[in-house]
Amino acid sequence: MKTVSALTLLLLLAVAPATFAADTAKPPADEPDEFAVKPVSDPLEPLNRAVFKFNDGFYSYVLRPVARGYEHVTPPPLRRGLTNFFDNLRFPIRLVSDVLAGRPKRAAQETGKFLVNTTVGFAGLVNVSDSVPALKDVPPAGLGTAFAAWGIGPGPFLVLPVIGPNDARDTVGFAGDVWLIPTNWGAFEHLEGYRWWWRTSVQTLDVIQSSPDFLKTYDDFLKSAVDPYLAVRNGYLQYREAAVKK
Repeated sequence: MKTVSALTLLLLLAVAPATFAADTAKPPADEPDEFAVKPVSDPLEPLNRAVFKFNDGFYSYVLRPVARGYEHVTPPPLRRGLTNFFDNLRFPIRLVSDVLAGRPKRAAQETGKFLVNTTVGFAGLVNVSDSVPALKDVPPAGLGTAFAAWGIGPGPFLVLPVIGPNDARDTVGFAGDVWLIPTNWGAFEHLEGYRWWWRTSVQTLDVIQSSPDFLKTYDDFLKSAVDPYLAVRNGYLQYREAAVKK
């Protein structure tokens, strides 16, 4: 089995904002808790903080300039089209997750969205399904949400290099989500005319087009934060707790 390339790991940045559950030890009393969630399991906090610091530097000095350059040279309609296209491309993640979670209605809605957006929406560039009441506002799903539906708890909080905040349950689900993205399917490599650089180019474009939204979410967590680590940790856990209940 081939290992996941660095670019494939970066591709997870595009999944992470769409995939933001907790049970554990309160932060020390002298550390302000910006988002005041229920007790958080963070036994690896010293290591998590070190990775968080590394990630913050990566976002500031690598990802942010790329995002700004992308926004500067790419017209808004094209940016929306690319966002819609790559979101449509993640249909297998949502379909498999809904099926595993025992949600046939959502699986049918996701299938309907994919068919409508792929055909009428020009390969997903236009999100036509938003104008169809039965297909609008379907909660996002990933393998992590399927695991939650099975009663699996979130486990300890983790900060992954480059990827950012996560928990044990969603980290395992994340690994599965990666292989459900069509651009990572090894079967394509056997098609005539398919080249490794084509997959790498598509993955890189996905990372770039998703970076502005990723950074906006990240910055929203940090607004007025006394302790950025706690702000991101608790904001992420709140988001995930709400997401798995939808």
